[in-house]
Amino acid sequence: MGEESTEVIIAGKAEDKAETIYEIADLAYHVLVLMVQMGISVEDIRSELASRHIIDHKVKQEKMTK
Repeated sequence: MGEESTEVIIAGKAEDKAETIYEIADLAYHVLVLMVQMGISVEDIRSELASRHIIDHKVKQEKMTK
């Protein structure tokens, strides 16, 4: 996944939209494989992202330290 992430960064920095799409697809594939291997659902990820939606940055910082 490190290699795929690096390729996304390189394509993005080059501002090559087609290559960036291609590399993001590769990265997404590898993330999905990892999720299946670890029993992580899309709902698990959605819940994590929802828990990060905090308007007050101080509250967010305090939550991150717990």
